[in-house]
Amino acid sequence: MSKASLLQQKVAKLPEPIAAEVLDFLEFVTAKRQLESTQQLGKIGQLRGSFRGRLSSSEEFATRKSHEIRLEE
Repeated sequence: MSKASLLQQKVAKLPEPIAAEVLDFLEFVTAKRQLESTQQLGKIGQLRGSFRGRLSSSEEFATRKSHEIRLEE
């Protein structure tokens, strides 16, 4: 039996005040997860922004690397 169907069965048997409390908790957990996800996306954006202009393409890297290899010869 899946967790969702087990949860549905148990919630169906709850008295209304307790069901309201469970619903409150579920909404709290959902909102918290959404906020954490949004914050994580913001951190990823900041990290990408901090490397803007510092990252090079594979072609540029290959050109620099071949130049370094020629210097070592």
